[in-house]
Amino acid sequence: MTGKVLDVTGQWDGQFSYPHTLTPEFFSASLFEAGSHVGGTVTERATSGANAGQCFIAMVRGERTSMQVRFTKMYEDGVRQHAVLYRGTLNADGSEIEGEWHIAGSWSGPFLMIRRAAGSVVAEIRVAETPASDADCVTISR
Repeated sequence: MTGKVLDVTGQWDGQFSYPHTLTPEFFSASLFEAGSHVGGTVTERATSGANAGQCFIAMVRGERTSMQVRFTKMYEDGVRQHAVLYRGTLNADGSEIEGEWHIAGSWSGPFLMIRRAAGSVVAEIRVAETPASDADCVTISR
């Protein structure tokens, strides 16, 4: 993205980690940016607990100010009913967002998102597992 105005619009692969010994969860995000507003969807598959293997889809809404990205993730199903606030920093070339997620009155932990690009080696190295895609979740009942 060198020489271009930074923008978070695009496809992202990511991981968020829990503060305990739970397995990290991987996700795919489709984001768009208009002005300073950010929106989109996140698709993830639970890796542990009672919902292990279940797919979750969430809407995100937030903003980007310079290199700071902030959005709230709201799940579309009745299983996960909490909002998750993400605050992160976009790196200089616009290829990564790294920061912390927080559930009010509950847990928080680190997250990393890597912009998806054709043949991207960075995403394969930094994110060890393949995140859930929208296609993976079509057959999961909500």
